[in-house]
Amino acid sequence: MTFTKRLARRAVLLAGAAMLFAGPALADKAKPVIGFTVYDMTSFIAWGKQGAQAITDANNGTLLWQSAHGDVNAQISQIQQFINQKVDVIIIAAVNSSTLGPQIDQATKAGIPVIATNLSISGPEAAKLVSYVGPNDVGAGEQEAQAVVDALKGKGNVVVMQGPVGQSGAIDRTKGIQNVLAKNPGIKVLAMQPANWDRTQAYKLMQDWLSRYGDQINGLISENDDMAIGSIQALKEKGLNGKIPVSGVDAIKDGLRAIRSGDMIQTNLQNGALELGMAVQVAIDHINGKPVPKEAMLQMPGITKANVEKFYDQLFTNADKFVAGLPDLIKANLKSGDYANQ
Repeated sequence: MTFTKRLARRAVLLAGAAMLFAGPALADKAKPVIGFTVYDMTSFIAWGKQGAQAITDANNGTLLWQSAHGDVNAQISQIQQFINQKVDVIIIAAVNSSTLGPQIDQATKAGIPVIATNLSISGPEAAKLVSYVGPNDVGAGEQEAQAVVDALKGKGNVVVMQGPVGQSGAIDRTKGIQNVLAKNPGIKVLAMQPANWDRTQAYKLMQDWLSRYGDQINGLISENDDMAIGSIQALKEKGLNGKIPVSGVDAIKDGLRAIRSGDMIQTNLQNGALELGMAVQVAIDHINGKPVPKEAMLQMPGITKANVEKFYDQLFTNADKFVAGLPDLIKANLKSGDYANQ
């Protein structure tokens, strides 16, 4: 995109941005403007927003952030707003991986590049994406399932708590879990049901499972830490926390605390600040004419009691230091191809 065209876009953007989006005033017309829509403000996404903002600031840009709160139609409307405002680039963490094709097509035809992050986009429009920056969710599902299988020594009954139906993260983590369970016939699945990444829903679902299955439940495989934490609260009320192995994904603050206490046995580090920050850097590099990876897949390291202090210190005790160093870290990772290095 030429500098002249970017100036013209900014003139249109200035007219409507203040009304449609909360955030800083667009004082410098030469700044890249990033429209970023996410499926919801989970703990993972909240941490990811810090990284996205840090990278935007490091590149003298403006971040227009919107949460769809789990509503596909709200996300469609947000993307349409970004298109109408003629932002420089759109980044999407999708509510549903298969429903945004028309919006991606419309943005692309309008000359606005689109990047997917955290959750992949399916369908023919996926080929129109500039890049996908996200986790190896199949691998994460395999790792968390294996942790519970190992804790049960290959025998017992488990329940599996899934993410939202239709999201690639839930689809792929379930696939990874099933890959491991297929190799372990001594493990029986009593129930497998979505709790939509949500603590409250997970708490209620685990209460229902405990009422239905009681002491038949030997382990819980939760597809994210928020659901694991909600479930652990239900287990605590029955005096079962620490007695039933629980695994998760994301390594949010409360998840690492649960590993410290013994309420969880394992999680997988999906560093939201690194991942969503990298999506912003890829977006800015692209609009500046630099080469970017078509796919930046982050491999999630497993976290147990043996290494939890290292990651807790890095991500939470010294979180400000980590975020401050994020611009240089992300640039180095994009150069090396070791996208999850930290």
